[in-house]
Amino acid sequence: MTTQDLDLMDAKTFADGIPHDHFRRLRRLDRPIRGTDTDGEPLWHLLRHRDVVAVSKDHRTFSSSPTTMTSIRKVDPSPPIITFLDSPEHTRIRKLTFKVFAPARLAALQKPIRGIVDRLLAQARERGGFDLAEDIALRLPFEVLLELLGIPEEDRELMLGWARRTVNLGDEEYDGDGLGGQDAFQQIHAYLQDFARHRAAHRTDDCFSLLLDARLQGAERLGLADRLTPEEVGLFASTLITAGSETTYCSVTGAVLALLDFPDQLDRLRADRSLLPTATNEVLRWVTPVTHFARRAVTDTVVAGQPVAAGETVVMWYSSANRDEEVFADPDRFDVARTTNPQLSFGGGGPHVCIGNGLAVMELRQFLEGVVDLLPELEITGPVLRPETNFMNSVKHLPMRFR
Repeated sequence: MTTQDLDLMDAKTFADGIPHDHFRRLRRLDRPIRGTDTDGEPLWHLLRHRDVVAVSKDHRTFSSSPTTMTSIRKVDPSPPIITFLDSPEHTRIRKLTFKVFAPARLAALQKPIRGIVDRLLAQARERGGFDLAEDIALRLPFEVLLELLGIPEEDRELMLGWARRTVNLGDEEYDGDGLGGQDAFQQIHAYLQDFARHRAAHRTDDCFSLLLDARLQGAERLGLADRLTPEEVGLFASTLITAGSETTYCSVTGAVLALLDFPDQLDRLRADRSLLPTATNEVLRWVTPVTHFARRAVTDTVVAGQPVAAGETVVMWYSSANRDEEVFADPDRFDVARTTNPQLSFGGGGPHVCIGNGLAVMELRQFLEGVVDLLPELEITGPVLRPETNFMNSVKHLPMRFR
């Protein structure tokens, strides 16, 4: 059996959502599945939880360079963002930027995040009818990230306009001729590089100053620079604004749809707010915002009994791994109290686990806490529209209204 009966690299395969029935059949084969990318490049699909974890943790055998993307997301990786770097450069960037996501800084964001959630929900109530995807899911993570980075208020709407075009790449509404997303990223990058250069000459106590002041001990012994240049800070901030939005963007709409589809779970969560942490984790598993990432084998190896030659690509399907029957009891049931839940929505472990996962969890939890009492008043008023992409499990339009 191959993937020829359902091409996982074809965005149309995901037009109605994640093909979970197909993934379930492929997992039964108990081995990687041969496929091809849209450019004809051969690759191996990894569907099981344990295989995704094994490849994620083996960074010596599997490289993230020159890109972790497939299909429409395979863009020019220069300059390479942190996602496309291997050690030691990847380790250097992570160590120099981790303070941005330190517990104390995230704790200070909790109140502003809740304020953003409450404001967006209040604005939706005032309108009566609104688009949950556009008016809340898309704005929430971008507004939080602009707050984190300290972008001037007068520039935030401009940045939001650019950032909107970087999601749902490949979908005509967002990406236009296929270059819209890349052009928007370059505009964000240029703005933030200028901002970083300005901050290098005029320090404050903001995020950019924190990044510019960071020092890496022992860097000289490794032949690495011990600090970030303004250009590197601008690139990191650009990546944070674009890639850092995707988990929350997808999770917000996915959470609402799940809770409306499973009213017993909504009632359970409304009755017991102590379930918010497990509910947040379950939303991440259930939705799996980013469906897959790729790695390149740097040497001949074997994955789950399948020989993989040096230079070949393996695709780690998080959407499949998060429904693996070997790991999750009754995986097709949405359960806000699920306790055994090693979901892989931030990666399968190893050095490339999402650096901003703590912030994404906080955003989603604050949204759930803010919306859970409003959901009984909400109803869907039109078709749920998905973008044409196989990379994100997103909804681009979700029309709703207050009863």
